[in-house]
This record gives sequence, C-alpha cells and structure tokens, in this order.
Amino acid sequence: MRVLQVAAFPFPSPQGSQVYVAGMARALARRGHEVTLACYAHGVGEPDPSLRMLRAPPWPGYGNLRAGPDRVKPLLDLALGARLWRRRGEGAWDIVHAHNVEAPILAWPAAYALGAPLVYNAHTLLGAELPLYLHGAAARRAGAALGRVVDRALPRLVQAAVVLSEEAEAAMRRGGCPEVELIPPGVDAADLDGANPARARERWGLGEGTWVAYAGNPDVYQDLPVLVRAVAELHARGIPDAPGLLMISASPMPDLEVMAAPIPAARRRFIQADTWADVRDLLACAQLAASPRGSCPGFPIKLLNTLGLGLPTVCAPGSARDIAGVVRAPHAEFAEVILGLCRDRARREALGRAAAADVRERFTWEASAVRLEALYERLRSTFRAGVG
Repeated sequence: MRVLQVAAFPFPSPQGSQVYVAGMARALARRGHEVTLACYAHGVGEPDPSLRMLRAPPWPGYGNLRAGPDRVKPLLDLALGARLWRRRGEGAWDIVHAHNVEAPILAWPAAYALGAPLVYNAHTLLGAELPLYLHGAAARRAGAALGRVVDRALPRLVQAAVVLSEEAEAAMRRGGCPEVELIPPGVDAADLDGANPARARERWGLGEGTWVAYAGNPDVYQDLPVLVRAVAELHARGIPDAPGLLMISASPMPDLEVMAAPIPAARRRFIQADTWADVRDLLACAQLAASPRGSCPGFPIKLLNTLGLGLPTVCAPGSARDIAGVVRAPHAEFAEVILGLCRDRARREALGRAAAADVRERFTWEASAVRLEALYERLRSTFRAGVG
C-alpha cells in the first residue's frame, strides 16, 4: 500500500511522538509498503532512507523542537496543509494516517479529494494536555474546554482512530469514531543494542556512582520538577548514597537546572543529546530511570526505551503501564522509592532483566505494523466497495 503519514512537528527528533512515528513508518516500509512522511522542514539528523519525505517550507530562523503552541507553529501547519493539497494527485495514497490533533485537520481536504481513508493517531487527549501549556486558572479552564470540543469533533472527521490507551479509546468511541484500534507502540531490538556507556562517561564527564535518568522532552506536562526536587531533597538531607541526576533532552532545560542547584555539581548533568545513539549511551550509564508524568492519556514512549535497555523505571501512577520493571510511586514518595532502588542492587538488577525481556517480547514494531496493516486493508476495502 501507499501510505501517507502526516505529522505536524519537526522530524526526526529523539522525542516521544517523533520516535513513535519513525518506528511505525520504518516497520511499514520493511513490510513492503511505500511510506511517505509529511512533516515540518526542520529536525535533528537525517530520516531513515526507507522513507519518502514531504516537508513544509522552512520558516527562516525557526528550529523549535518542543511540543506545544507558539506563534510560528500555526503558520507551519497551514503551509504543510497547503503542500499536501498541492501534492494530492502525485502520491495517489491509499491511506492517510495523521498524528496528533493538528494533522487530521490539515490533511482532511487532501484525503477527501483523493478518496482515501483518513486515520487519526491520537497520541494524547487535547482536553487533558492543552491546559498544561497555559497560565492562570481561567486560561486553563478555557483550554480544557476547547480541548474537549476538539477531542469530541475529531472522531467524526476520520474513518478510524489508532489510540495508545484505554482512556483515549473510550474518548474516541464516545466521539462517534467509526472504528477504533488500540495498538501499543513498539521498539526495534536493534535500536536497543550496542550501547557504549564508557564512551558517554568520557565524553560528558560522568563519574561513577548511581544515576537516575530521564530522557525525553522537558515540556510542562512531563512534571519534571517532581523528579528534580526528589533528588535534590535526598542530597539536601546529606544522604551519602543519594543518586546523581541525569537529564537528557534534545532541548535546553534552564529552569530545571536552576531547580537542581542543591545537588552537587558533580552529581547533576543536563545534557542536550540530538541522536538516539547518544541518548542510548547516556541511559546505559544510569542504574534506574524515572517518569514523573502524572497524567498520560497516550503512552509514554520513553518507557519502552528505558525498560528495553534494562533500567527499572520509577513512574507516577498516571504514566505507569503494566510492564515488568515499572515501579509505581506517587509524587510524594518519589524520593524514597528512588533511594530504596539505589540501595537494593539485587532488586534493581532483577527488575532490569525482567523489563528488558518483557519489552523485547511483547512490544515490537513488527507486531504493531501487522495490526496496522490489517486496519489499513479493512479501510481500503470498504472505500473500494463505496461504503466509506
């Protein structure tokens, strides 16, 4: 099949949604499908050569990698939608698969003109996420209301939805989406192999000792102050075996660096890493990871990376999933749970082994691609029959 993946964000980039789209697109290409990815003009590094790229025109001086609204993003979305409309006849795509909230809206005219089914990939729910980018109680209430309106409207615009959580599945069904498929994300085992922690320690000056790591975007909905304050609290109490804090992102984290000041300089690192190889090497230097996000209607992609690499991961209940190696902890207990794992090497290593085995067995992109392929074929058949 000829599949158009539409993603209104920078690409590639070592961040959750981008990693998800890259893994999905590569797996479909490996199965013999012709995959075109429509996205913004900028990113970090080069995309996989198996993908065809269709990019919006670049915006001079703009290179923001972070999620969330800004002044330029609506203009990029309009430009991407216009490019899809102009190119609608060239690809003759069988399926249009749009990621996150903006993409199905801007891709709908081209999909309609092509007579191709439109699939909405709900990475999150806007009603839950949009308020987190806003300031003030009134603005947050308005953002939540607007987000809920969009969440109810989008399911009626598309022929099917792919969701990452039961919460999102229920929302799509309430919205009247004709077909909803819960397909978890995956990993490519080859991406998890080959880590070189010695290289990372030398390059970034990481000392020995226990490190707790976070790798992902630093956006507000990640609740990262919870993790930073938890580690800072352990050091402020003078605990000699308190872990170091290793924060890894493609974007700068100045506010979090200020917050981490109570942690000794040698035991805190904020590192901008632009490639998965660098992120993987850095994570291999840690003994455990953390995901403090309190609410996650999608699926925290970073969880599969840390667990797949054998790092037990302390998760807030909202971002925890039923995978070996996940250790649930309310925000108020983050510091003590992290400290307990640091002190219990045998438990930590047992959890890490179980995590790596579970992820590599149950969460593969190959399995996800087989299910996507079946969904695409059903949709294409109904359109051919004139039912769509």
